[in-house]
Formats: sequence, C-alpha cells, structure tokens
Amino acid sequence: MAVELEYLYARIESKYHIKLHTESCFDKTIAWTHVVEEIEFIASLHGEELIFYSGVSCTSPAWLKRYIMELNKHHAGGLVMSFRDGETFPQEIVEYCNKIRFPIFSASWTTPYIDVMRLFAEILLQNEQRETNLIAALKNAIYYPENEGSYLSHFERNGFYRDMDYAVIILSCHAYDGDAGNERLRKIERSMHFMLGNVVMYEEKGRLTVLAVGCPLSVIQARFRKICGKDCNVYAGIGTMAAGIKEIHLSYEKAYTAYQLTKTAIRTNLLSYDELGIYKILADVKEETIYPAFVREAVGALMDHDEKNHTEYMKVLEAYFENDCSIMHTAQVLYCHKNTLSYKLDKIKKILGYDILKNENRVKIMVAIYILRLGKEYF
Repeated sequence: MAVELEYLYARIESKYHIKLHTESCFDKTIAWTHVVEEIEFIASLHGEELIFYSGVSCTSPAWLKRYIMELNKHHAGGLVMSFRDGETFPQEIVEYCNKIRFPIFSASWTTPYIDVMRLFAEILLQNEQRETNLIAALKNAIYYPENEGSYLSHFERNGFYRDMDYAVIILSCHAYDGDAGNERLRKIERSMHFMLGNVVMYEEKGRLTVLAVGCPLSVIQARFRKICGKDCNVYAGIGTMAAGIKEIHLSYEKAYTAYQLTKTAIRTNLLSYDELGIYKILADVKEETIYPAFVREAVGALMDHDEKNHTEYMKVLEAYFENDCSIMHTAQVLYCHKNTLSYKLDKIKKILGYDILKNENRVKIMVAIYILRLGKEYF
C-alpha cells in the first residue's frame, strides 16, 4: 500500500521548499509518516515511514549519523530535517547517506510539517483505497473470470485496460517465516514496483501473487532469475503472457503450476511455464483417477516390492533412465559396481514382468516417474 518517495517529493518540493540532498530517493517507498525526535523511539517504527525531525535535539554530526543509522536499521524510508537559515547537512552525512542509500531532505525552520504530513496522509490513504480495489479486482479476475463486471471497471478506472499484456508470478520464501512475519517476503514485495513497473500484488498463505502489467515476459524472467539466483530459499513460478484482462486467470493457473513444480518435480527454485516441457501436459490433466491408475499399471509391482522388502529398486530404475539407460553412468551415480547394477536391473525386469527397454515401456516408465515427481496433489 506504499507510495514512491520520489512521487511524494515531487508534490512538495516547490510548494514547501524541501530539498533532497542525496543522489536520489533510491527507489524508496513510503507507507506512512512519523515525527521522531529521540533515537530511543526509533525502535518502535514498523518500516517504510518518512521521518520528520525538528533537529532540536541534534548535538553533533556524530549524533546525527547515529540517528540516521538507527532509522536505516529499522527500515525507515527517508528523513526530513529542519534547519535554521544558512545551515544544512554536513557533507560527511550526505556522503554516508549516499553510501547506505538513505534519502535525506532539508526543510526550513518555518516549514509547516503538519500541512506536509496531512498532504502525504491524503495521498497514502487514496493509494491504499486504490490498491484495495485493485487487489479485489485481481482476485475476482483469477477466481471468477466469467463475472467480468466484478473486475473490468475497477481495472480500467486505474489505467489497466482490457487489451494490455498481463503476466502472473507466484513466489514464496517460507524458510524466513517467523513470529513477526516474513521480512524477506515483505522486502521482495517492496521491490516489485521498481523491478516490474506497474503491478498489483497480494499475499496469501505465505505466497505473494504478482500481476505485472505491460512488462515483457523476457524482462520478468530476467528479474526473477536474479532474485532466485541470489537466494535459493525463494521459489517462484512465472505464468504465460495473457493478452488481455479476461485471460489473467489462465496466466495465474500456469504460474501456479510452475510454482508447484519447483516444490516437487523439478529441482530448481524458479520455473517459467514455457520451460516445463512434458509437465505442461501432465500438470493440466484434471481427472483425479487417471494418474494413480497409470502409475500402478507401470511400476506398481516395483513400488509394492520396495515397500514390502525395504529395497530401493524404484530409485535404481529412476537413476537408470535419468542416465539414458547407460549401465556405466548409472553405476557411477549410484556408487556401485556395473555387475551389481546389472543384477538389480534384471531383478527389476522380473518384478515388473516386462522388458523395460522396449520403446513403449520406456515411455510408460518415464511418464510414471514424472507423475510421481509431481507429488501428492497429482498422485
């Protein structure tokens, strides 16, 4: 529900003679404003606040630096500080704030903080209402696509037109869940506007659903490769590009499929639906009884043998097919002798009762393995 600090600054720069001293606003977003006069009170901040400070209690540049360090530590979005005529931030403070990417602004001693904060509050509340309406519209477009009246008008009133390109991304990072929530997920959420431009987002059950508007799929994929490449605990699925509002639900379904596969079948923390290969077909089958029956027919006897005798023949069979049915490569992967592997493969053929190298049977076994990798939702 936050607003870009750069936008807020543009609304007050000339009217209230407030001046930015850092190189930029550093892509900060603001959720609310606060007046904080003493360092001891900074710990009560929630994050993304723009702080107004009279400067009365500032005793030295060292004190001010410690004050700013605490603001940055508690994720404040920026600082507006009052100065008497002729005074301003010391250069060492400006350089420090540029280094930590923390925006600072100077105001005159007579700047009416109350008026500025009231203006910001109006902007923030209007934006919160807009975001709430867009989130409701997005959920309706996903879950009730046939009811166009519940989302089309909300989208179009806010500049999201029916013939624009839309893509849905679903991500999570449950490894960072804690009693105070998930700060890592909140940080990713705050970065979305700057990564993708025009977006609508909501968080549900620890998953962040993001609707990117007018952003090329290649750009979305590149941005998320960067996030997931840096943090293996972030899992993301990217849907297809929807050519219009009415197809948003299709992009969501495909994003959810890709996201689920990062958790089950495919060993990666980022998947785009376009990259799924055979899983596009497997994941789209909705008949619940097809997969269990197919798996039982293909490898059920082997699974039963493993369970009864505490063997791992299914693991051996999967490794064998993953290595193109090469005894030498499979033996290396399983750390066993080739003769031992050959014995196990012969045993597998007898248990299954058919030739596992016959083309039709090879396809059947591989599809069964893919289905098992999909997890309990499909099997």
